[in-house]
Amino acid sequence: MTNRRRTLGTFLAALGAAALPMVGTAGAQVPAALSCGQTITQSTLLTNDVGPCSNNGIIIGADNIVLDLGGHRVFGTAVAGDGAGVLLQNRQGVTVRNGTVTDFDGGVVILGGSANTVVGMNALNNIGAASTNTGPSTTLYGDGILVQGSSNNQILRNTADNNGPFSGIGVITGDSDHPAIPPALANNNVIEGNRVTNNVACRRAGLCDNDGIRIEPRVGTSCLTGPTICPGPGNRIVGNQVVGNGLDGISLFGFTSDNVVSGNTVDLNGYRGAVPGDGIRVFGSGNTVENNSASRNRAAGISVARRPPTVGSFPVTNPNGRNNVLRGNRAFGNVIFDLWDSNRGPDCDGNVWSANQGSVVAPPCTLNP
Repeated sequence: MTNRRRTLGTFLAALGAAALPMVGTAGAQVPAALSCGQTITQSTLLTNDVGPCSNNGIIIGADNIVLDLGGHRVFGTAVAGDGAGVLLQNRQGVTVRNGTVTDFDGGVVILGGSANTVVGMNALNNIGAASTNTGPSTTLYGDGILVQGSSNNQILRNTADNNGPFSGIGVITGDSDHPAIPPALANNNVIEGNRVTNNVACRRAGLCDNDGIRIEPRVGTSCLTGPTICPGPGNRIVGNQVVGNGLDGISLFGFTSDNVVSGNTVDLNGYRGAVPGDGIRVFGSGNTVENNSASRNRAAGISVARRPPTVGSFPVTNPNGRNNVLRGNRAFGNVIFDLWDSNRGPDCDGNVWSANQGSVVAPPCTLNP
């Protein structure tokens, strides 16, 4: 019996996909029945379920086209190593909408390119190499919806449930965990109106860092434009419902800057991580976190570069966790802190906390008027 949770049925593992023809050329949307691994080059309305697929589901082979799944599902196999449900590699202006991708290593995967839209999709049970998922020990993905090395995309009104072991929705430059393409900037993406729930799979026993929404711009020990600080990336995480994820609900990794996290509801996260997780955790600098609600998370509701309370401020040479603006947020009923800043100086090392509400806070500058 497979260890992967199956909510849409159990499927037989497929043999490697045979070479398949491309469908059409760029033009008006047409109905089409597709097969596993098939490449489309024109706007297409899917007329059938596709799967089980052992080597990618549907591949987008042209710019400025629409893939409308028509309510159908594209499904992978019971083990890791089956690639992406819908793969957009180096594509621009593509829309993927109205269907379900399930049981792949990654659900909808955008690699490179720019200005694509994923809207009204269900990304369910897409789990790469993980402690509860047999197959190759290393896979390319591990996310429900992944934006990798790509900018100006829109991820709108989707559901991402039980994906991992990295995130429900991830925006990254690319690294050893996601080696599919050379690293590239991932700037100015919009993640809005999504429901991101129960993404809890662990990489391996004891290493559980699966976030609901993860913004991760750093590459190894350096960044794309210098040895210390990455630019941007100017992503917007707005109006999402983020509930029950393994580590943090929304995580802005170190060296993120100029992101906006606004109007999200972030509850009950952090109970399945390697360490207790937060609702919203900010490691980077120069970000804006405003008008969010964060309740009943395992560690803090909203935190900046959270460390144990016995640890003082970041070293002077560390640029992270500074000059963020956190305002108008509500955080109640979180297990350790509602509002927490690991910078222990009187001004929270330049972080501006204003008009926030919370019961258990530290240090006092988190409640500045």
